[in-house]
Amino acid sequence: MKAAVIEHYGSPQEFKIKDFPRPEIKTGQILVENKASSVNPIDTIVRKGKTMLVTGMTGDILLGSDFSGIVIESKSDRFKAGDEVFGLNPAIKGGSYAQQIVVDEENAVLKPSNLSFAEAAVLPLVSLTAWQGMVTEGKLKEGDHILITGCTGGVGLAAVQIAKTFNAEITGTCSARNVDFARSMGVDHVVIYDQDKIPESTKFDLIFDASGHFTIDDMKIYLTAEAMFVTTKGGADSLKGAVDAAIDLAFQKRMKIIMMVPNQADLNKIRELAESGKLKAHIARTFQLEELPQAHQMMEDGGFTGKIAIEIN
Repeated sequence: MKAAVIEHYGSPQEFKIKDFPRPEIKTGQILVENKASSVNPIDTIVRKGKTMLVTGMTGDILLGSDFSGIVIESKSDRFKAGDEVFGLNPAIKGGSYAQQIVVDEENAVLKPSNLSFAEAAVLPLVSLTAWQGMVTEGKLKEGDHILITGCTGGVGLAAVQIAKTFNAEITGTCSARNVDFARSMGVDHVVIYDQDKIPESTKFDLIFDASGHFTIDDMKIYLTAEAMFVTTKGGADSLKGAVDAAIDLAFQKRMKIIMMVPNQADLNKIRELAESGKLKAHIARTFQLEELPQAHQMMEDGGFTGKIAIEIN
């Protein structure tokens, strides 16, 4: 089987297509003939070597988290050969930029029947991040007024759609060019992040920082007395930001940095929402596995809405 690997950390051009033997599975695992994956920001972080203490210093490194495909071998009571599945491997572990992947049974569920493999493959990581951030950690309730930063990105779009299932009133931040798209997705009040300012009198029942650029000190004036501030990174884009985020986490009990954990219960929630039409996949562009350098470059360049899909043939 073929897979896209990097031999050295660095630029998107490091990807190479190589042949590997068929993987072996253990009890509680399935072997999936992978039809599609996607590119997430964490994949670019791993590729650059920022996680090398975990992912290893040498050898072929196989990236990729999201997957969607067909079970070809099973040592799990939950799945049988022929099942169409989707899910994700932990991003640091990787493994999804390949034709065949080993998946722990907890990290997969049946694919939404109304989605293509590519559509299904762009949902798991971003949707689970949004669900666990807003519902599990943020305690999102029916009719809440919430703020979603970066509402037209991968996580942000999933967050908007999930929040709508709770009949939330949504304020979202995005760039000027994405205002109409944000409104079409159901954002009630759009804030252009580099032009507009949220009035200090505005209060939210939950702030979900899908952009990851903020910490609670930036947003606490907008929180109601019981509201949570949940972020994907907590402004930790620099050493100072990481230190500030760590201090906030220690002393600000209403701040959480979401550490998404794959699990079947939450994946099934995502599947149900997708099958009901309440959660839709928005693909900015689809690349072939051999085009991963271009796909990763597009992720780094930014400026698009939705997700980047990878088809694997």
